[in-house]
Amino acid sequence: MDTEVKTTALESSKKALDLTYQKNEISKEIYEKLLELHEVRNKDFDEFLAYLKSDITNQNLKKEKAVVAFSGGVDSTTSIIVANNIFEICAVTVRSKYIMDAKTEQSILELTNSLNISHEFIDVNLNPIFEDTKSGKYHPCGRCHSTVEAEILNYAEKNGIKYIIYGDMLSIGHLSIKKVDKGINRLNILSFLSVAKDESRIILNEFKIDINQSYGCQLIRKAHKHKSMQKFTIQRILREVRAQVITPEEGLKNILDVIKI
Repeated sequence: MDTEVKTTALESSKKALDLTYQKNEISKEIYEKLLELHEVRNKDFDEFLAYLKSDITNQNLKKEKAVVAFSGGVDSTTSIIVANNIFEICAVTVRSKYIMDAKTEQSILELTNSLNISHEFIDVNLNPIFEDTKSGKYHPCGRCHSTVEAEILNYAEKNGIKYIIYGDMLSIGHLSIKKVDKGINRLNILSFLSVAKDESRIILNEFKIDINQSYGCQLIRKAHKHKSMQKFTIQRILREVRAQVITPEEGLKNILDVIKI
């Protein structure tokens, strides 16, 4: 990520954090720990890595709970590693046969066991979205994403959890931390820290985690059988390239995955 882009994004996310605290939407302890993490990230990346691996971040802090929307991919796994320095993590995976096979489920279980965090699957009905995708009526991502977010929010509400963490890297700057509903705060922690995908892979490597996935889930690959739907996915990939959260090389690879060249 270009230094100027990173600096601008970090300045914006810092303002969002300050505003959230000024509105009394987060506790002083969480504010201070997020601020500390933000300041370390603003320095040398090796120092940031060392901070994530150290025990000092866990001292003298009674951790509040946070739900992490966990897909088992690079972004959500890195989000857990980063957020675990501040929160007591509960990973929640929204499960459907249309977006997850048995191999992916097993991988998720192995990951959460290795990370030593609690984890739950929540089953969700995606039949209408699948049928509309199969027929070429709608691209699935928007509706699927909304369904997943609603399930995660409902889980947080039922369990009295005030923080939901997502790995989506496009919610940059002031959008990276915000109140969403009933005293619950949404934190896109990688966006908050301007951590690009290649940096996430370095973090995972430091924690001896190797994740190799092709682009997209089963449902989105079903959508790509319709040429008209490929362009919507490609537009998102290009947004990620423009935001510099993925490199042009990775963007090209993902596009080729979409169009199957």
